[in-house]
Amino acid sequence: MSTTLEYLSWLIRDAGLIELCQMDHGKLDIGWYDSADNLLHDARTMAGSGNLFTTINRIDLNAIKAHLEAERRVVLNKVCRTPDAAVTRYCRLFFDFDPKRPTDTSSTAAELAEAEARARGLARRLAAVGWPAPAIGMSGNGYHLQFRTALPNTPEVKAQLAAICQGLHLEFSDDVVQFDRSVRNPARLCALYGSVKRKGPNTPERPHRKSWINIPQDWQQVHPRQVAALADHFARQSAAAMPTTRDRSPVGAPAVSGRGDFSTLDVVAWFAAHGTHVGALSGIKHGVKCPWSSEHTSASPRTGSDSIIYESDGGWPGFHCSHSHCTGRTIRDVMALWGDADAYCSGEFIREAAHA
Repeated sequence: MSTTLEYLSWLIRDAGLIELCQMDHGKLDIGWYDSADNLLHDARTMAGSGNLFTTINRIDLNAIKAHLEAERRVVLNKVCRTPDAAVTRYCRLFFDFDPKRPTDTSSTAAELAEAEARARGLARRLAAVGWPAPAIGMSGNGYHLQFRTALPNTPEVKAQLAAICQGLHLEFSDDVVQFDRSVRNPARLCALYGSVKRKGPNTPERPHRKSWINIPQDWQQVHPRQVAALADHFARQSAAAMPTTRDRSPVGAPAVSGRGDFSTLDVVAWFAAHGTHVGALSGIKHGVKCPWSSEHTSASPRTGSDSIIYESDGGWPGFHCSHSHCTGRTIRDVMALWGDADAYCSGEFIREAAHA
């Protein structure tokens, strides 16, 4: 296994600055480091209690200083974590497999083995399409894959990561292991490998474990086009999975009715008619202005890359917006909002005949 110093040295090399965070019974102790040796020295003094974590992406030191000054003017001596906006680049693609188990408990050996099997299975699958080997980590209760990369912290990259994490969540999550689709935010914390993960009582069946990571001898970066290709794969898969009948809507989804066959919906012309089509991005993907842009807390880029539509690829067209206000919204929500999708369908919906 790789040493903690080796892991931190790689992280300093790629990220430049690292936040070290100790969480101990609701209390936070935070510092930022540009030296692996200094971080490790302080981590050893903190290791007797709580849990230790670090950031994994490149942080702008000036943005951190400005953030701390602004926050301390509001609340004196407030302990402040790195905000997502202070991250300039993704240095790691971080995939987390966590066994399902009772709340606030550590994993059993059997549960941990299930998570390991899923993580290594994904690593083999990505290797088959040309991805380089990842670092494989055991967090104490689950398994991680860390792929080196260099992706800008932009709305388009966030949308790609959202599509990938959602696709992997649907593919790998079940009642045994959960693929955590929430770990894609830029300032995400990851276990400091080599530290002990303490969760719940330390028992023989559910013990506190020392985390570890194994770094490949030749740890290469994933190319941005490989990330984009995987995102497009899951986006196409999502679009193709949309039903062609009206009686298979997901629980809680808006009811959609009308005469049009929505697998023939010209989604580009539809968005253009509403003045929200921005332009083609790649393949079947187009940038658009989100129909709910007035609810967003930040402005969209001119490319429209934070809100995307996908032309039909066998099923219904797709819609995705990376803003938090639009989490969970799909093409069904747009149909329910605008109410005129029928007019842009080239075919009519034919309901299946009822069985006698």
